[in-house]
Amino acid sequence: MSDIYKQFAEPFPKEVERQLKKGGAYLTYIPVSEVITRLNKVVGVGRWNFQINKCERDALDPDFIVAHVTLEAIIENPAGQNVLVKRDGIGGQKIKRTKQDDIVDLGDEMKGAVSDALKKAAQTLGIGLYLARTEEAMEYDVVEEAPQVAPKISQLWEQFVSLSKSLSADQRNELNSFWTNWSGGAPKPTKTTATEEQLDALITQCVALSLNATVVDEDADS
Repeated sequence: MSDIYKQFAEPFPKEVERQLKKGGAYLTYIPVSEVITRLNKVVGVGRWNFQINKCERDALDPDFIVAHVTLEAIIENPAGQNVLVKRDGIGGQKIKRTKQDDIVDLGDEMKGAVSDALKKAAQTLGIGLYLARTEEAMEYDVVEEAPQVAPKISQLWEQFVSLSKSLSADQRNELNSFWTNWSGGAPKPTKTTATEEQLDALITQCVALSLNATVVDEDADS
């Protein structure tokens, strides 16, 4: 099946490639429509299909949709015999939310997860595999180049994230207003830019909001 594999693995034209910013790097990917076109061209319409085995919100992280599909294709081997080839793929999609923390369109996220799973299954046949290798290498480089975070900052950051997730949408808006006033309009801190003073202030405010309390500045004039 080497000839068929070569047709599967043939690089896509540059004009159909797309780019996605991920982890500080730009990754190249192929739309699922192009993957389907490649399958139709090489295998033939009606000689391949895929089944959705699972498509649901992840049990460990409900902010992600996870899909599992099985790709089936009837491929002719060198002896002229039709062989049924099956490949599994697992894909995911992060759920998008509005500023009010409402889900934008769960159906679109499920569709995206299934598309991602189908592309992963097709990669095992060689379709777009050259791009997958590049993505893995780039992700490794991003991890290697990630700035180091002090243990104390990391601990405070995790505490802050945990507390902020428990807040309601209105309380998060209040937290944003607090940060704007407290910092003088500075950009929101990240794990790699936050200071202990900033995180202490944010954690204290999160606790106050969760308890419907008011933070009192002990250094303020009586």
